[in-house]
Amino acid sequence: MASYIWEPPMQLLRHLRSFVLPTLFAFAFCMPGAAQSGKAFFKEGERLRAEQQFDAAIEKYNFAIRTEPGLVKAWQARADVYGLLGKQAARARDLGKVAELDPSESAYATAAAEAFMDLDSAARALHYCNMALLVAPKDQKALMARARACMKLGDLDCAVKSSDAALSIKGTTDTYYLHGLVRTATMDYTTAESDLDKVIEWNYLYEPAYVAVSEVQLFLYEKYSGSTMKARTLEKAIERCTRALELNPQSTDALFTRSRAYGAQKEYAKAIDDISRCMALGRTDRAVYVQRALYYKGFGQHQNAINDLNHVVLADGKDTEALRLRAECREANLDLEGALKDLETVQKALEAENALTAEDRRGIEASRARIAQQVFEMNRESDPPSITVIEPFRLGDVAQVSGSIAFVKVSGHVRDKSLLKSISVNGKAADFTMDEKDPEFVVSVPLGADITELVVQAIDVYENFSSEVLRVERSEGIAPVITVLSPQPTAERQLTLDAGKTDVFVEGKVTDASLIRAISVNGVNASYASDLKDPEFSIKVDLKGKDQFTVRAEDQFGNASELVYTVTRKAEPVAVVKPPPDPNAPTPTRTGTTGTTWVIYIENTNYRNFPAAQSSSSEVAKLQKSFESYVVQRTINKKNLTKEQLERFFNVELRDLVRTNKVNTILVGYVGLGRSAGGRAYWIPVDGKKDDIYSYYNYGSLKSLLENYSESVSNTLVVSKAAGTDPSFYELTR
Repeated sequence: MASYIWEPPMQLLRHLRSFVLPTLFAFAFCMPGAAQSGKAFFKEGERLRAEQQFDAAIEKYNFAIRTEPGLVKAWQARADVYGLLGKQAARARDLGKVAELDPSESAYATAAAEAFMDLDSAARALHYCNMALLVAPKDQKALMARARACMKLGDLDCAVKSSDAALSIKGTTDTYYLHGLVRTATMDYTTAESDLDKVIEWNYLYEPAYVAVSEVQLFLYEKYSGSTMKARTLEKAIERCTRALELNPQSTDALFTRSRAYGAQKEYAKAIDDISRCMALGRTDRAVYVQRALYYKGFGQHQNAINDLNHVVLADGKDTEALRLRAECREANLDLEGALKDLETVQKALEAENALTAEDRRGIEASRARIAQQVFEMNRESDPPSITVIEPFRLGDVAQVSGSIAFVKVSGHVRDKSLLKSISVNGKAADFTMDEKDPEFVVSVPLGADITELVVQAIDVYENFSSEVLRVERSEGIAPVITVLSPQPTAERQLTLDAGKTDVFVEGKVTDASLIRAISVNGVNASYASDLKDPEFSIKVDLKGKDQFTVRAEDQFGNASELVYTVTRKAEPVAVVKPPPDPNAPTPTRTGTTGTTWVIYIENTNYRNFPAAQSSSSEVAKLQKSFESYVVQRTINKKNLTKEQLERFFNVELRDLVRTNKVNTILVGYVGLGRSAGGRAYWIPVDGKKDDIYSYYNYGSLKSLLENYSESVSNTLVVSKAAGTDPSFYELTR
C-alpha cells in the first residue's frame, strides 16, 4: 500500500501564520518583560543616583516598586536617597518596609529601629528591635537600639537588661557609654561614673562621654551631704565640660551642663555667660530659659529673670513651675500685684488638673499672706480720713433735724489714701463697702430727747483716726404736703386707667416750708427741681401686676409724708371686626416713628484740673453718626459744664423745655473725660477734681430721669464717648 502525505492548502497556511505568529510574539514579550522591568527601573535609578540626580532616581525607584513590590533593593535604594535629601520620615518608612519584606535578616530591622529612634519614635523603634532580636538574640546593635528605646519609653528594667546584654557581647566605647547612660537613669551613679570614665580612658576624643560624666557629677552633688565631696563633684563636672568644649567649642550640651555646675557654685556671672553662649548657638528651648532665669534670680537681676520666664509663659500659660518662679522674681522686684496674679494662675491651673495638693495650697496661701503684708507696709501712711456728712441737712456744724422723728438718717462719704476699717455715728457702725476707696456710708441712729450731737468717726486700716461732731438742732416737724395733679385722682385717691395699660405718667406738686430732699414713687426717684421750694414732680410709674402705688416726699429736715393711690382699670372693650381696607383708597403718608426728636450734645474740653480732652471734634462726628437714623427737629449744644450746671440743666432746664414742646424722643450724646469707680460710670465736669468722685456727675440714672420728664417722652438714648482717665475706660449706655 502506498503511503500518502497530506499537505495543507497554501491559503490555510497563510491564515494560521497571520493568527499564531503575532500571538506567540506577544506572549514572548509579556513573560520576560514582567520578570525584568522592575530590575530595569532599579538599574536606571542607580545610574541616576550615581549622577546625583536624586529626584529622578526616586522616580525610577517608584516605578521599580510599583512594578515589583517585593524588590528589596529598590526599597533600600530609595531609603538611602531619602536620607541624602534629608527626608528622614520617608527613609524610616522605607527601611521598615525592607524589614517586613525580609524578616529573616536582623540587620534590616535594626536599621529601621535606628531610623525611627532618630525620629524620636521610640515605640516604633522598639517594635523593630524585637523583630531583629527574634532572629538574632545576640545582635549587639539591636540590643543597643532597644536599650535606647526602652529608656526613652521609661521602661528602665528593659533598658538595663538590653544594655547589660550588649556590653556582655563586647565591651566597646559605645557599649560602655550606653551602659553608663542607663545606669545614670537608674541612679546607679557609681557604676555610671566608672563606665563613662572608661570610655574617656579608651577614647579621649569621645566628646559626649565628657558631658555625660559631668551630668553624673551634678547628680552626685545633690546626693552628697559633705561640703568637700560636693565641691569635688562640681570641680570635676566643670573640668570635664571644659575638656568637651576644647574638643567641640559649639557643644551646647557642654555649655548647658557647665553652666549648671557654675550655678551650683553660685558663680552666677560665669553660669549666665555659658548659657547665653548656648542660646547664641541656637538652643532656645524651655529648659534653657528657665535655667538662665534661675541664674539671674540668684544674681539679683530679677527683671532679667522675669524677661526669660515671659518667653516660657508665653509658650505655655499653664506652666506652673515657670509661673511660681516668676512670682518669686516679681515679688523681689516689688511688682507685688503681678506676683499675686501669677500665684492665682498657678492655683487655677493646678485645680483644673486636680493636682492641687494641700502642701501646694499652704505654700500659695503663705506667699499671698507675705505679699499682702508687704503691700500693706509699703502703703502705710499717717494722714487721717476726711469726713463729709451729706445728711442730715446742716448749716455749718449744726445738723437741723425734725423734732418729730425718733431716728435720723446719717449719710456721707469718707476720703482717705487707704481703705477704711470702720465708720460709726454715735458708736453705731455704718454701712459702707470696705474694699472701696473713698466709700459712701449710711446709718440710721436713734435720736432721743437727750441726744444733743452726732459724732461721726472714721478709722482707716493703719489706725489713723478722724472725727466730725455736729450739734443737733430741732427744727419744725411739719411733713410736706403731696398733691397729685395728673391723672386727676378721686377724693378717695383712686385713679382709673384704660384697660390693658401697664404704666401711668404721674405729675404732681410737693408743698413745704423748707426745701425738698427726695420725691419718689414706689422707691423710684421722680424728676423735680431740688433747688426750688414747692417743686413740681413727674415720673412714669410701672403698674404691671400692681393695683396701687405710693408717693413719698421728704424735706431737708427729715420730715416725710406718704400717700397711697389705688388703681382701677376700665373694662376690656368689645372686639369689633374691622372692614377690609378699600384697595382704591390712597395710601396715607407715614411720619417718623420717633415723633418730635431732640438731640442734646454735651461737650466738655476746657478742664480746670485735667488735661484737655483730645480730638473732641472727631468724637462729636461719631455721635452724629450714631444719631443719623433719626429725623431730628432740634439740636441743643452745651459746652464746658460744671457739675452744678449739668445737674440744673438735666433736672430743670431740659425738663421744662421737653414739657413745653411735647418732645417724644430725647437723644443725649456726651464727649469729654470720664471715669468708672465702684461699678459706677461718671462724666467729669469741667470743675471736677482729681481723685474726688463726688465732684463727678453720675449719669447712670440719666435715662430714667429723661423718661420722667413728661408723658410725651417715649424714647430716650444716652451715648457716652468718654475718654478714660483710668486704663480701659469705655462706656456705652443705651
